[in-house]
Amino acid sequence: MTLTIFLSIFLTSLAWSQAFKVLPKGVRIIGMRNVITSKINSNFNQFKSESPMGTQFKIDAQTINSLSGNVITPGKDISSDAYNNFLLGEYKVDAEAQLNVRGMGFGYGLTDKLMFYGEIAYYEAQVRSSIKRTQGNSYESTARLLDGRNQAVADNLRQMIDANENTVQSVIVNHYGYKPIGDWYGKGYGDMETGLMYKALDRGVYGLMVYPGVVLPTGRQDDPDILQDIAFGDGQFDLFTELATGYVVDDHLQFGATIRYTHQFETTKKLRIPDSQDFALSSRTGTFNVKYGDKLNLMLNSTYKFNDWISFTPVYRYMRQESAQYHSDFHQADSFLSANSDKEEHQGQMTASISSITPFLKKQFVLPAQININYVKTLSGKNIPNVQRFEFEIRMLF
Repeated sequence: MTLTIFLSIFLTSLAWSQAFKVLPKGVRIIGMRNVITSKINSNFNQFKSESPMGTQFKIDAQTINSLSGNVITPGKDISSDAYNNFLLGEYKVDAEAQLNVRGMGFGYGLTDKLMFYGEIAYYEAQVRSSIKRTQGNSYESTARLLDGRNQAVADNLRQMIDANENTVQSVIVNHYGYKPIGDWYGKGYGDMETGLMYKALDRGVYGLMVYPGVVLPTGRQDDPDILQDIAFGDGQFDLFTELATGYVVDDHLQFGATIRYTHQFETTKKLRIPDSQDFALSSRTGTFNVKYGDKLNLMLNSTYKFNDWISFTPVYRYMRQESAQYHSDFHQADSFLSANSDKEEHQGQMTASISSITPFLKKQFVLPAQININYVKTLSGKNIPNVQRFEFEIRMLF
């Protein structure tokens, strides 16, 4: 049930509200952004449909065999129909998360065509989770299937203790070795991004910017012993290249686009060793070499300027990430972990901006700065959380 949320802090220089512009030589920009998410309680699953964020599982005869080493043999210890009917219960781990993220960024114009930038975010996350039972046991119906054929087992079934939520919590903690399911709170820095932005082409009304960069693994990673925690980073170095372009129609309307390709390097992680693709819990841990899938990000926007101060920008974002690859001594577990690990996301964003940059350039205002208010919503996707977030950002040049 571990949730990984990618809340990127985009602090590229928009001093002229054009994606292909960079800072002039010797000019600096600092940016701060505060991001608050709505309560996150659902995902877009592998079938691209919305589903609850928590894990659902059942404990049946097959589960007991996986826990205890095939102690029940269908057709020998009990009949096959009784084996298939036996159920201790079905359970659901309800989960709800909310994050507050504060991003900080800095840029500096090295030349009139080249600038350096860096950015990092600080996360505060809270998760509320609990175990709920969704279906009771089948002791009586299974016992009736055994009456007259294996009466001793039938009688024992009728006397078995019901496995309620507390029983399941005890199994999760005492047998599997996880920390208890419940509320979780964490805070810390995310991964740091840094790179260069190079203005490759500038024809006034259109242009092209290229910027290579790296993502450093400075963020908190998942704890394999906590089912309900949130990672603030994924634990490996990334190398990316991004292209940004734009076209200015007139003083009021302009368009922009960026495309980024990210290569994620291999890393080593300590993970739980799954015994099944469909059952999330495992009592064993092992070391895995993990290569997360490379990512493609696309962003399209159009900006309408009412005047030199106020503008509105609708944005469309797309993300596609290939499947992860796992390599270890546990070959079957590698395939279980890799299955359905690809991701896809479509987001919509609306930005309202108040900027004094153009008035500053016209010598009508003393300070070049910009305030952005963003609303971002996940529209659809695959294997990603369904998130809405509200952002407040301020940028200042000096």
